[in-house]
Amino acid sequence: MTEEKKDNTSGKVQIIDRKIVWSHKDKTISEIDLDEIVIIGEYTNSEGPWFDDWFLVFVTKDGLWKHIPWYADNIQELILVLQKHFKSDIEGSYLTGSITWDSVIRHPSHLKNQKLFTLKPTENYKRPKNIFQRLMSAIGFGGYDTSKYINLTDSVSQEIAKASR
Repeated sequence: MTEEKKDNTSGKVQIIDRKIVWSHKDKTISEIDLDEIVIIGEYTNSEGPWFDDWFLVFVTKDGLWKHIPWYADNIQELILVLQKHFKSDIEGSYLTGSITWDSVIRHPSHLKNQKLFTLKPTENYKRPKNIFQRLMSAIGFGGYDTSKYINLTDSVSQEIAKASR
């Protein structure tokens, strides 16, 4: 009896020609050039357990960032490549078990443990303030909007500026 391999909904990670390639069902989702990475971090959100909620983040010299789910196949092999390439201890996670929004920098070492992102409420931000309003919001009533912008912290922006000189 042969065992059928279940498709990983988080995709898989490979290193191809010095690029991190994240793909799902043979479709490339993103590519990140190892030599363009300035910051490595991680973040979590509250979308689990049904959706990916824990991500490895790469900020590049151009100030853009991309993420890959920690649940992707071959993530441990990627961690080993990152450790060797950046001569940095990136093993393990600082956000294991987090069920809310959080972020942390893992590399470079002088920024380690600092926040990677800040959250800023959108112009239409309207948070429910009590249990009744939260219930109304959950079923789509009351006009509540808890969306926020995700921005890189000032220390990350300064590091990008230094790297792009």
